[in-house]
Amino acid sequence: MTDNTQRKQVFVGLGANLGNRVKNCLDALRMLGRHPQIELVRHSSWYETEPLGIDSVHKFINGVAELRTNLSARALMDQLLLVERALGRDRSLGVDRPIDLDILYMEGTVLGHGTCAPGTSARGTLIIPHPRICERLFVLEPWAELAPDLVLPLWERTVSDLYQTLRRRMSRIQGASQDTKKGG
Repeated sequence: MTDNTQRKQVFVGLGANLGNRVKNCLDALRMLGRHPQIELVRHSSWYETEPLGIDSVHKFINGVAELRTNLSARALMDQLLLVERALGRDRSLGVDRPIDLDILYMEGTVLGHGTCAPGTSARGTLIIPHPRICERLFVLEPWAELAPDLVLPLWERTVSDLYQTLRRRMSRIQGASQDTKKGG
């Protein structure tokens, strides 16, 4: 086992919209925690959310976990993909999934930014911090529960600030949508 001082702080997003969604997320965390180079520090509460940007009738359970690891970003992503496969995820089958794991942030690591257009990711390209953090309440809300004061590189803003900003923006959009329906 390596010295814990060499371990980096990592935040991973978890989501599931098939099967026993909370159990799937907890099973994923247990599997990750069994890896000798990954320490599960804690996880957020679980949040039920509507599918965003995908065509599905199944609601998601989402959360965020804090890990510590001395694995490289690529090696950690490989472990996340192994856990997804072990829990029945086949990325070629479509939008519904028993588990989805994403590296949101890895201490001292910025990868892949500038290799794709903003808001997109090239298939197979690992991008850290996750490129769509600022668009996802289902990530920012549980993450703000764990690490509200964490300043994210690239944005130079805290998780809590990004969450509050997106919440206000979404409230304005929903308000405008309601006004349009009323005015009809």
